[in-house]
Amino acid sequence: MSDVDRVRVGVVGASPPGFGDRAHLPAIRSAEGLTLEAVCTTRESTARAAAEKWGARKWYSNVEDLCADPDVDLVTVAVRPRLHHPLAMAALRAGKPVYCEWPLALNTAEAREMTALADRAGLPTAVGLQGRFAPAVAWARRLVAEGAVGRPLSFVVSQMLSKFEVDSDRSWLVRHEEASGALFVAFGHVIDSVRLILGDVESICARQLTLSPAGVYSEGGTFEWQTADTVMAMAELSGGVIGTAYVSNTTSPPQGYSLRIIGEEGQMVLEAPSYYQFSPVRVSAGPLQVSVGRKDSDHLEEVEIPAEQFSELPVTEGHSGYNVARALTAFAEAIRDGRRFRPDFRDGVDLHRLLDAAVASGEESGWVSCR
Repeated sequence: MSDVDRVRVGVVGASPPGFGDRAHLPAIRSAEGLTLEAVCTTRESTARAAAEKWGARKWYSNVEDLCADPDVDLVTVAVRPRLHHPLAMAALRAGKPVYCEWPLALNTAEAREMTALADRAGLPTAVGLQGRFAPAVAWARRLVAEGAVGRPLSFVVSQMLSKFEVDSDRSWLVRHEEASGALFVAFGHVIDSVRLILGDVESICARQLTLSPAGVYSEGGTFEWQTADTVMAMAELSGGVIGTAYVSNTTSPPQGYSLRIIGEEGQMVLEAPSYYQFSPVRVSAGPLQVSVGRKDSDHLEEVEIPAEQFSELPVTEGHSGYNVARALTAFAEAIRDGRRFRPDFRDGVDLHRLLDAAVASGEESGWVSCR
């Protein structure tokens, strides 16, 4: 691909140990059709260091300057959720397409404002639900759509991980009002895998809890978690599929991610040792009724994922940047072709509304519509 056809990217949030440094920057360096044009952090010294580390052509310590750069075609935002709204709005006002990490914003109102501006300006957007681009997840979606397990009836999804480390200078991670914790992050990603494969969530009955509030900063000193570490839910999907979801950030030893899909003619199980959006996912099924071959055994068997489902990249599956690179590649192609990319900001608003319904369900002790 010639340099003329490449999408030139500016990354906001490029300092280690943030997600931009861990995922966005290696993803852009790896993705087909992208060029790292510029990086932006809050200080000149860190911006210059990030540019030198990753080979960016330019660096900025002010987001408005990055967004005003005519050589930047696309802006990615990988900072704490509280800053997503102002940074994305600055990029959109400058006429730039935006790829923003999940949670899209602090709340649904902010997410809607971001989406409305993008729609008025006719700008492409993307939200960082990169688990949709995990090879096994994308393939499982196709198999289910082709009738691999017959008509889907129900599902059981879980993600059970241990507490993550928190530095005192990133203490915002322990507070609900910062869109952090099991509800906003873990549950949001986990339920999105269900939405992708089985359909939209129509109604939900949920509880979010803080079962283990005591915490210790990685460098020492204690704190109290002020955001949920556990979410339990029942959900009814479009088409009548119903299931349960359980997310825990307090499981030791951790058990990882699992999605079991139960159909009239078989089952399918997706499993990952940690976050499915970063970890390699394996698929077991039986009996399969479609092109991958019929299995007559009563036992689930691991299914080999076709090689063409994977991308040959400098970063490999299991790296934080692998699925981000696949998502950004698809986003760049959609921008060049003038197509809608999914998931975009409108999809992000729908997921924020789902989380609102989960919170309301806990407060009202009953089922709440997600519409």
